[in-house]
Amino acid sequence: MRGKELRKNVMENIEHHWPVHIKELVRNLELEVNNSNIKKISYHIKELEKAERIRTKRIGKALIAWPHDIEKLRVIYELLKVD
Repeated sequence: MRGKELRKNVMENIEHHWPVHIKELVRNLELEVNNSNIKKISYHIKELEKAERIRTKRIGKALIAWPHDIEKLRVIYELLKVD
């Protein structure tokens, strides 16, 4: 897998297994967990975030990703929530 195909697979994986950590993505894509593959997936995560298709958050040293649509649902939930 390379380029757009890899990015598409990363996005599909995030949609099915959110919230997800980069190492978990590498494992789910059946790649060897090494620095090279982690950096490759990290690059695609950054590009997906620039395109506003996913959201990310750092928790300590871990980078967690989830689909942008889930964030929209969270905002709607906050608006509908009655205190």
